[in-house]
Amino acid sequence: MGDSNVPVLEARGISKSFPGVRALNDVHLEIYPGEILGLVGENGAGKSTLMKIMTGAYTKDSGEIKIEGQTVNIDSTAKGRELGISIIYQELSVLPTLTVTENMFLGNLITKKRGVVDWSEMSRRTKKALEEMGLDINPDMLVRDLNIAQCQMIEICRAAIINKAKVLIMDEPTSSLVNREIEYMFEIMAQLKEKKIAIIYISHKLEELFRITDRMEVFKDGENSATLITKDVDKDDVVKAMVGRELQNYYPPHEGVRGKEVLRVENLSQGKTVRNVSFTAYGGEILGFAGLIGAGRSETMMSVFGAMPGVTGDIYLEGKKKNFKNPGDAIAAGIAYAPEDRKHQGLVQIFSVNTNTSLANLTGIYNKSKLLDLKKERKISEEYRELLNIKTPDVDKIVGELSGGNQQKVIVGKWLFTDAKVVIFDEPSKGIDVGAKAEIYKLMRKIAGEGKAVIMISSELPEVIGVSDRVIVMHDGEIKGEYSYDEVSEQIIMQTAIGGRGNGK
Repeated sequence: MGDSNVPVLEARGISKSFPGVRALNDVHLEIYPGEILGLVGENGAGKSTLMKIMTGAYTKDSGEIKIEGQTVNIDSTAKGRELGISIIYQELSVLPTLTVTENMFLGNLITKKRGVVDWSEMSRRTKKALEEMGLDINPDMLVRDLNIAQCQMIEICRAAIINKAKVLIMDEPTSSLVNREIEYMFEIMAQLKEKKIAIIYISHKLEELFRITDRMEVFKDGENSATLITKDVDKDDVVKAMVGRELQNYYPPHEGVRGKEVLRVENLSQGKTVRNVSFTAYGGEILGFAGLIGAGRSETMMSVFGAMPGVTGDIYLEGKKKNFKNPGDAIAAGIAYAPEDRKHQGLVQIFSVNTNTSLANLTGIYNKSKLLDLKKERKISEEYRELLNIKTPDVDKIVGELSGGNQQKVIVGKWLFTDAKVVIFDEPSKGIDVGAKAEIYKLMRKIAGEGKAVIMISSELPEVIGVSDRVIVMHDGEIKGEYSYDEVSEQIIMQTAIGGRGNGK
């Protein structure tokens, strides 16, 4: 793998501009064999642009890239792979209708004489690679029959073993994994480290970065902000380097006063995913829902929102019994739902910020003739843009072009415009940076402070504890525990989430 004293990958003086935007300005980065380097920064800081340059997806405007001390020109993704640089994106690139073997050699088939594909050799190499990584997966299985974690392992195996990567870039690799799958992935990464493969680890989850990285390179506004030795710094040091200031009150203080009952759910059931769930949400508070993936948290809220079939039980809104046959009924009654998948369920990506803001309440922009008043729509969109500090040149900007944090703010604005009584957030900070997270938390507290009931589903335990006034923990479709913010801990949540009941901090 080369001399461990020489960077396996080195980038110097890299700059890149797009029309009207300078994405990178004279940045540098180096990584050594067997090192895990965390690449950190707010959305828009330039991380993805640099990774695309180093893998050949983009061409740099200026600067130099070296592999094991030799200057290289990476002018295509094929060239990047040839030089030993592979990337695993947050959205996996495996093809579900192909086998594991076919995915392993996608675009790189082994052939015999006359171009005949050598399936037996590819199957043999796939089996050997899987065994080398300790993966008990049949090479002949269709990828659609694997879970997300196994699909991710296939990509890692393809990059590290089949393509013999020297540098493996991992972009938000744990975003769709449950805790045990994350632990397994960290074990795989330790194996890669032993093989002297260098790993660039991009994540917004500071807890993970502190656990597995050797160093962190922090980007801000397209420039290097800091190079940090992980063991020598703390979370505040990283945040300050990312946002240029210390984040005061990262989690807003629990100063909300519980108001009147807003939502009451009694004996809610939906097939096997939600079983006899009862809870109450009050104005002025943030009610957190915790539990492992598959516990039924999202299904519970979607049932409340009228988005699930075959729901039984009773729902009361401000004391009045309701029957929501569909989400439209729930929205009309005053319930808002910001889904986990904001790209496909929360927003229309090809529409503007302006249009998305009014989408859930078109009657709110009618004129006297019950026609859409586009001037009123723009005025309202501008108000929410200012109120929520949405970073966009104007409200005509296509929402799909905004960062994850700003897209989340557009969703908040959309639901604020409906004047909902209950606002449900499903994984509100997924894929957004530290600074944007802090702003979203403050917005949630502001909404609760207006007497509305805020419900938050989250798989991030520090977030659940830091944001919620009360925490309900689910397991296997049922509520297993309920705790106030001053008695809850990560240990209690995990004990309850696996089916027991926490009995101490």
